[in-house]
Amino acid sequence: MEKTLQDIYESVLSEKISNIKVNRKINKLGTKTPDGKLVAFLSISNDKKNAYVIKGEGKSFKKAINHALEIYLAKKPKNFKPTNVKLDLVTKISPIFEDKDNIDLNSDKLTYNRGLDGIAFGANLETSFLPQEVTSYHIINGKKVHIKNAFRALHNHLPTTFSKFTKPIDENIPVKAFKFRTKSYFINNDGFYKLYRGHRLFTDLTEKDLLHAITLTKDNYFKNVVNKKGKFIYSYLPHLNKREKRYNILRHAGTIYSMLETYELVPDEELLKEAKRAFKFLFKKIKPLEINGKNVQVVVEKDAQKIGGNALAIVALAKYTQLTGNKEHIPLMQDLASWMKEVQGDNGEFTVHKQQYSTGDKFDFVSHYYPGEAILALVRLYQIDKNDEWLDVAEKAANFLINIRDKNATIDTIAHDHWLLYGLNELYRERQKDFYLEHSFFIAKAMMKTQISEESAKRRELIGGYVPKSGKEPKSTPVACRSEGLGAAYRLARDYGHDELANKMSFAIQQGIKFQLQMQLRPENIMYYKNKKLCLGAIQGGLKSYSLRIDFTQHNISSFISYYNILKEKR
Repeated sequence: MEKTLQDIYESVLSEKISNIKVNRKINKLGTKTPDGKLVAFLSISNDKKNAYVIKGEGKSFKKAINHALEIYLAKKPKNFKPTNVKLDLVTKISPIFEDKDNIDLNSDKLTYNRGLDGIAFGANLETSFLPQEVTSYHIINGKKVHIKNAFRALHNHLPTTFSKFTKPIDENIPVKAFKFRTKSYFINNDGFYKLYRGHRLFTDLTEKDLLHAITLTKDNYFKNVVNKKGKFIYSYLPHLNKREKRYNILRHAGTIYSMLETYELVPDEELLKEAKRAFKFLFKKIKPLEINGKNVQVVVEKDAQKIGGNALAIVALAKYTQLTGNKEHIPLMQDLASWMKEVQGDNGEFTVHKQQYSTGDKFDFVSHYYPGEAILALVRLYQIDKNDEWLDVAEKAANFLINIRDKNATIDTIAHDHWLLYGLNELYRERQKDFYLEHSFFIAKAMMKTQISEESAKRRELIGGYVPKSGKEPKSTPVACRSEGLGAAYRLARDYGHDELANKMSFAIQQGIKFQLQMQLRPENIMYYKNKKLCLGAIQGGLKSYSLRIDFTQHNISSFISYYNILKEKR
């Protein structure tokens, strides 16, 4: 199909139909409409506008493609310069309901496979929405056809099928309705790709693949997700073009860290400028506090400070200090660390995880991940100011976690704590206690035990994910966190003579990232989205979950960088 797509692409760019070569065998994959036609759809877009969708029909796919091209060239908007082309060949058509032919668009509920099923209305699929249109425009909402969203999609159909779609609605009459599946292919200047559920499938994984993924995020999402006040667009629903109001200052700090890791790998002053703006917003959330007669500082959000907030602020500031050589924030990091020291009990447990700033009241809330974040932060601060006090606090915390909190954990019950793996990797290099190494490998083995293999995967796109603790399918961020944690544990295994285990971890990371990359938004799966710059390079929540949140991209990009460096070091 690559040659076919190249012919189509050339025709679209030159605005002149060339000889489209289509292997006749492909016709056997097609399913005909009731009037005996094969159907091909072209989606044609650029970096600014939603894709225009053109439906072509014919006795063969070659004729259907040529039909679609003829319509496009006749109806193409003026001054539209295309850069991306997607071809969808209809391979399966079935009624939406098995027990009846017609659907009432105003009331009937329907089920479909998100991202795989397109929907069509009319005896011969006159009004059709591609699988990615259904999801990108949110055409199905609450199992019902969302008429307004369907109209948004129809605005970009050439020619529009408004009248055929609206007549059953206006006259309140049933209409024939179908689901359909397609074989999808995409091409632009970067190459040709076969798609599944609108995304690429990654069989191999190279340094080049990872660098491209990281750079895509750097040049787009990271440069558009910070507003003028330094606040992130925390959560964005691209299929609704809607921003959510909630916020989380811990994820704000974590995302700055990921941006700085990206800057470290691919220096870009504009990216650093965005990170500095995000720091300014973070600084506004830091307030003074007196505890045990000492003046400290805490990150406050909604009148509460958390161990994780102070820890991730230090992690981000330590990376900034390391990269720029600017030492102005060292006193701030020390004040943030001092609060964590003051709330640590004699046995190493942090006695406060969340505390009300205005009253000092402690919340019952306990996070499994905050102590690991704290250990990492304290070691990173030590690496800058060489104050052994921070290592002492980190060591006490690690001893509590391993010898008390996790003492009776088994390989099936131990938490997959990526932050602790980060922390132990750093701590072991400063104070080499064997049980740090052993616990890291214990957690890593527990992670790998739950990874979905080729043999256990229900379908190919799930390979490399991890069996979820909740929900039916793995999501992008929990997998990314495990890839991050395994990256840290891999370095311990590699550097301290555990080569066999290191190789197993490296393979698990590779499989995990191949799974994760399917959820990075690229030109082929933002074709129908409005805010392309904000979407491009971001990582969506899951294979069927289209929301974008800063921590989704944060953890995925950090894991990409980690594995990129592993591959580079292996050369």
